[in-house]
Amino acid sequence: MNRCALSFLFRSGSLATLALSTALCGCDGGQNLVADPDYVASSPAAELASTPDSAPAADVETLEIGGRQVAVGPKRALFNGENLDGWTNETGGAPGSGWRVEDGLLRMVDPANGGDLLTKERFANYVFSFEWRFGRACNSGVKYKIEQPNGKGWIGLEYQIQDDANVEDGKIAKRRVASLFDVFPAAESKSAASFPAPTDDAPSGEFRQGKIVVFENSVEHWLDGERVLAFAVGDDAWAAAKAESKYKKQATFGTAASSPILLQEHDYPIDFRNVEIQELKAL
Repeated sequence: MNRCALSFLFRSGSLATLALSTALCGCDGGQNLVADPDYVASSPAAELASTPDSAPAADVETLEIGGRQVAVGPKRALFNGENLDGWTNETGGAPGSGWRVEDGLLRMVDPANGGDLLTKERFANYVFSFEWRFGRACNSGVKYKIEQPNGKGWIGLEYQIQDDANVEDGKIAKRRVASLFDVFPAAESKSAASFPAPTDDAPSGEFRQGKIVVFENSVEHWLDGERVLAFAVGDDAWAAAKAESKYKKQATFGTAASSPILLQEHDYPIDFRNVEIQELKAL
């Protein structure tokens, strides 16, 4: 079985090096790159991560992904807690009336008049963080690196959000929460037991934390402060997993260099908050 390693380095005013790797493993007959925080890589990519060509300024937060060091920009809100400025519907018009701002939350309260919600801005390399809560049997998601292959409808990578315990897709590993929908399954977070399945239809309970890190073809999914998935668009593992997915006939799936980020309306109410972005630049 092939192995590939992606090294990730998070720094803030430090020259310390932390190398993490991902291991290729089988899951439901498919392949997946799941981050193992206890495995220290000894690959050429990891060695490269430990010896950067030049040290950044002490006050610059950095991250290393895919063997490349990048600068992390300041965090800024994409949702201001007051209105839907900066967001559009699928065709660039005003968001559907089913999306509302209540008590500082971005809420999908009326799916019949919802539709997906997209950022007006396009992003290429970034850390996108968000929090959500949902009700019983909810199915939603965050889509990124998206495109309109037929000039309508947005298709791309999806960070899955759903009530795994109460939906059929929850029985399929690569369709569970924080997975790359229908392509790679996420590892179960250590905090999963702290978030029991909802019993009411309306969103309630504690908010969960999601994060998507994208730099060129290297991607990470985080859940509740834990990295649960890492993969590289276009490598051998990607090709094998895509060939077994619903996207196997979409030649350019996941290859968009820049795109809006999309919050999915999928017939269920859901609440979002702390929707923020930090853009990444190569050093």
